[in-house]
Amino acid sequence: MSPSLAAYRMRNEDAPLDLVKASPEWQPVIGLIDGWARQPLGPRSGFSSDELDAFARKHGLRFPPPLREWWRLAGRHPLVAADTRDYNSCFLGPENCVDFSRRDFLMIALDDFQNETGNGILTNFLSHPDPEIFGINTTIRPGDAPRLDWYQGKFIGTGLRVPTLALHSLMFYLFDRSPLLQGSVVCLELEDECLASAMPDARMIADLGLTLFANPTSIGDIYSDGADVIYHWMFGFACRNEGAAERVRRLVATRRRDW
Repeated sequence: MSPSLAAYRMRNEDAPLDLVKASPEWQPVIGLIDGWARQPLGPRSGFSSDELDAFARKHGLRFPPPLREWWRLAGRHPLVAADTRDYNSCFLGPENCVDFSRRDFLMIALDDFQNETGNGILTNFLSHPDPEIFGINTTIRPGDAPRLDWYQGKFIGTGLRVPTLALHSLMFYLFDRSPLLQGSVVCLELEDECLASAMPDARMIADLGLTLFANPTSIGDIYSDGADVIYHWMFGFACRNEGAAERVRRLVATRRRDW
């Protein structure tokens, strides 16, 4: 995060959008949308500061700066403004996040519509300049998953902040082959299933010219060539076109991912 953006957050002020877009936190998210979605980000992709102020007043909430940055960047973009009646693993905007929130929890990304699991921010942390993300799962309790870090009945996404949540949630669109992606996108999975969910193969990473995904707050091992190939340690490869997919196939035993 740039020092100037941090200063705006500390004052609870909206930074100029150009400053937000240039932030190392948001650059990977912006690049993912602009490079892979059918529709890139544009002037009408987000909410205005006045609109967010009105939503906050209506519901008596204070939206923290990074969440406002996300909604100002992409709150109206098709990848973000999903219909919660039809989608799981979708983002929630300022209009519908309250519908899935609880008294002590502001839901900002919905994982499962039926049991209302997802990720968000505890309301007593909404005044923080950069609050941590917590998860909620109505089917498990601390006793069911004691290895998770729990706080007030919610599990903690250690080190996870709003930009990181946005990036990792967008990854699911890549590997679920959302119709909102460019039609040329190809997803591949490793034929050797024993490599799935394992540490990345160093030779494979080197041969493909991949480097760790450039996000200082990223979790897990996600690699990219910076343009056409993304390797996610859990899912396999997302390729922007058949040419990139063929380059991967020449070096790695893969198969096209079934939908």
